[in-house]
Amino acid sequence: MSKHTTEQLPEVTYWLALQIAKSKPSIDLEKVYEGTIELDYLYQVLTNKAQQHWWSSFGVELNPVTVNNAFFRAIAILHDRNLEYKRSRGGKETVWVKELLHL
Repeated sequence: MSKHTTEQLPEVTYWLALQIAKSKPSIDLEKVYEGTIELDYLYQVLTNKAQQHWWSSFGVELNPVTVNNAFFRAIAILHDRNLEYKRSRGGKETVWVKELLHL
């Protein structure tokens, strides 16, 4: 990977993660992480959208490997965040918040 490509990876990953997180209807990350038709569809749509965005906004043609890596990193990041959120909701650390909110 060239220096320019490695610099783009975090930016493309972040952009793709935002696109996935804000999609309507929301995406079932559990199913997507396991690999479904939804994952294939998301991959096609969002990697193309990323390529178009970078080209129209910055005049940069993204390396397909960078886009591929960024997409799967974004899925993994969101999946891990989702797991951590579920774990924390049942953890002792959040009991006081639940009591405060009467949940």
